[in-house]
Amino acid sequence: MSDYIVKIIPKDPFYKVSDVTLRLAKSFLQMRVRCDFIEVGVSETPVFVDCGENLDKISCPECGAGGDPEWWGEAMDQAAECGFTSLKTEMPCCKRLMSLNDLDYDFLCGFASALISIFNPVEYIDDKMLEAIENILGIPVRRIEAHI
Repeated sequence: MSDYIVKIIPKDPFYKVSDVTLRLAKSFLQMRVRCDFIEVGVSETPVFVDCGENLDKISCPECGAGGDPEWWGEAMDQAAECGFTSLKTEMPCCKRLMSLNDLDYDFLCGFASALISIFNPVEYIDDKMLEAIENILGIPVRRIEAHI
């Protein structure tokens, strides 16, 4: 049986959330969300936060061209070489300079230096709940839904 994980990340992949603030968000969620468990974590540089088996395609947000998986893998390797301190890459379709964080991932993925993972929530983590998390963290967030 697969797991369903709702991952909440800052929209800004380089934003540093303090451990104290993440623990507050975790406590808030533990009181309001029925789930298996909740994990929080931080990293010095952004990490790729994926949607697991949900990922269908990656597209260019400028021209809409579908991304070649081989190109994307190479772009990820280049970003990894510098420890993901830069996410900029040139799109092969329109030659625009773009952040790997801003590509159109279907389902949504992203990069983050802070992560809240809610494992197998019983109820849907809706926009109202995301707003509450944004208020605790003090920043806009993204919801990434993963099946693994």
